[in-house]
Amino acid sequence: MVPVPRQQGSRTERRREETRRRIVTAAGHLFSLQGIDSTTMEQIAAEADVAKGTLYSHFPAKEAIIESLVQQRFRDRHQLRLDRLHNLPDTRARLVLVLGELMEGVRSQPDLFEKYLASRIRTVVSLRPQESTGSGLRLLAAEIIRLGQRGGEVRTDLPDELLCDLFEFVFVEAAKPFYLAPGEFDAAASISRSADLFLRATRPDPAGSD
Repeated sequence: MVPVPRQQGSRTERRREETRRRIVTAAGHLFSLQGIDSTTMEQIAAEADVAKGTLYSHFPAKEAIIESLVQQRFRDRHQLRLDRLHNLPDTRARLVLVLGELMEGVRSQPDLFEKYLASRIRTVVSLRPQESTGSGLRLLAAEIIRLGQRGGEVRTDLPDELLCDLFEFVFVEAAKPFYLAPGEFDAAASISRSADLFLRATRPDPAGSD
């Protein structure tokens, strides 16, 4: 017997994902064209050719679109980044690579990433569960942590969610000096400090209690 309901559900999911991607792509175009603050939800709906109700059913606020836009870009390059991570010798090198690429994004689109970082901070400090598979940034963090644990560089006695939260925190710390004093910003020094912060916080207990 042909499993019709399952096929229909799959098609529904594909259509839903296509609609979300179309909305995010339209928003990205408008953000680049006229700025984030000047772009309204109504304009995004028109650009994506969807009803306002459809837009709000996928994204209740502009901040949710911004987060999905950044995460979509992470996912689009996810496999390439994973391959590069696996070719690096240790956790510090992986942190420096990923934080460096993130800072390139911050410097090329400061307004977008400022709002994205604010959104991520609110999510991290909230009492609601994280989306474990939806965030491209957290997928990268989880792989850095997994490889570090396998190499004995990262402790294994803490929950993965806490370690991923810590990674997001050090990303914010790496980016903060850029927003506070962009003309004096030293990307290499900021990334190095943040990588060291993560490593100190996650270093296994030398006494073996880990």
